[in-house]
Amino acid sequence: MKKIFVIISLFLIAILLCGCEEKEKVVVNGKTINTSKMEHKHCTRNGTLDGGEVKLEYDIYYTGDVLNVVKSLEKVISPDENILNSYEQAYKGIHAHYIGLDNYDTEVVRGDTSVASLMNINYDEIDIDELIRIEGEEDNIFDNKVPSVSKWLEFAKKLGTKCELVKD
Repeated sequence: MKKIFVIISLFLIAILLCGCEEKEKVVVNGKTINTSKMEHKHCTRNGTLDGGEVKLEYDIYYTGDVLNVVKSLEKVISPDENILNSYEQAYKGIHAHYIGLDNYDTEVVRGDTSVASLMNINYDEIDIDELIRIEGEEDNIFDNKVPSVSKWLEFAKKLGTKCELVKD
């Protein structure tokens, strides 16, 4: 159950971080990733929240069926300080699992009426064994330790995520 919560939470965080930036402006671990030769999909998911609204966005960059980069933005907007505090602590708790894992950047951004979880993941450079150790070997996006776009999209679809190909 904990692994599923972590995976779903990470997926939601990844959605929020995606945003609509130029392909060439993806930065992970302080390095700009050249995504010009990768396919790019922008994904969104509707979310509901009593006392607020939820914005979930993901950008995935891939080559064939290999997932190269994910940018995620998960944002909760509410005038209720208690709601924002709860989500801020939840996001920080999820992000704590990834502290020290290079090429997996996370950030929680708190505003007056919002809290956002941002995640940028460079699967081409990340320690896959360590990531699988953190997230678990079951119900993940890996096929023989290779991140799979089709598995990511299948998982996203189960959560109601819709993706569109981005043409530059």
